[in-house]
Amino acid sequence: MKLNKYFEDVNEFANENFFSFDGDFEFADEDFGFDYESDGYSADGAMGTAPSPTSQPYIINVQNTTASNINNVTILGAYTFIGTTAPAFGNTSGISITMGITNVSYQEFLYQSMNKPFSIGLTYTSADTAAQVLETITVTQKDINGNISSKVLTPTIDPYQFQVDKIAFKFEYRIDGFTNLVIARVLAGTTLKIYFYPSETVSVSRALAGRAAVQDYGRPSVVRGTKIQIGGRRNPRALQAGRRG
Repeated sequence: MKLNKYFEDVNEFANENFFSFDGDFEFADEDFGFDYESDGYSADGAMGTAPSPTSQPYIINVQNTTASNINNVTILGAYTFIGTTAPAFGNTSGISITMGITNVSYQEFLYQSMNKPFSIGLTYTSADTAAQVLETITVTQKDINGNISSKVLTPTIDPYQFQVDKIAFKFEYRIDGFTNLVIARVLAGTTLKIYFYPSETVSVSRALAGRAAVQDYGRPSVVRGTKIQIGGRRNPRALQAGRRG
């Protein structure tokens, strides 16, 4: 085996297996813009084959305005908390929950989660300090029969990532009016931003237009993997020669 071919194969293997946060997030295979719909309709309503649009995030800001840490901060849980007082929404005084999207209120987001449930393919957190993103988040789901299931999202900083104040969780779960997330602790004077990237959304109004009620989304390019280079700089001409050999 020629050395050029050997190093080419090793490079491909390394980048397929050691990209940070660049795995399968249960999204569609390709990343496309929002000009198309996955049910075969283009943006202008014309029929045709079209890829899934790229997932865009719902952003929630969770702020601790006090000088002390606050434990067990709950977000979502629309059926329980939509009628509670802003900005704490059922949490300890000093917690402020707002949307990170212009012209959208947190109450509107809760209302949408009740009426248009969605699946999350990627959860991404960012904070003022690295210590905040290392706090666990517990996702709890319940159905009308009283069945409850919970999953703890344990933050792990990838050894290949350079930013220690950001975490991406590779875990798919559904959000509806029953679903809530509990942040183990929000540190004093800290703001935690949570980005929810939907892999699927449901809207009955789509069916009224003759389209599929369920919309799939393409995987977002949020955190790129670090390119691993083995054996020095690759020479395209040498690689071509190696393939022919």
